[in-house]
Amino acid sequence: MATQTTETDGVVSLGDDDIDAIVRDGGLTLVEFYTEWCGSCQQMTPILERIAADTDATVLTIDVESNLETAIEFGAQSTPTIVLFADGRPVTQRRGAQTEQLLRDLVAEYSE
Repeated sequence: MATQTTETDGVVSLGDDDIDAIVRDGGLTLVEFYTEWCGSCQQMTPILERIAADTDATVLTIDVESNLETAIEFGAQSTPTIVLFADGRPVTQRRGAQTEQLLRDLVAEYSE
């Protein structure tokens, strides 16, 4: 079941059918696998919005409960799980809430 793609404050929320097309476009894509009820995921929202607003990375969110196949494909066994894609391939994965600085450092590292 595909979910609708929506965008809020530069962060794009995707379904199963959408991630491949965006990630395949290349560049940097920061993906958060989340659930609606996850407190740590809610804490990540403003951080992801700021990163989307002032870096070159595309920032995506995927609801694990609605998009289980994609979550399984990328090893998102807990929420939040952050996966950074560079040139269409996953290059790093972090589980749990992350600091804004850590995410910015990862984006900078793979931007070079």
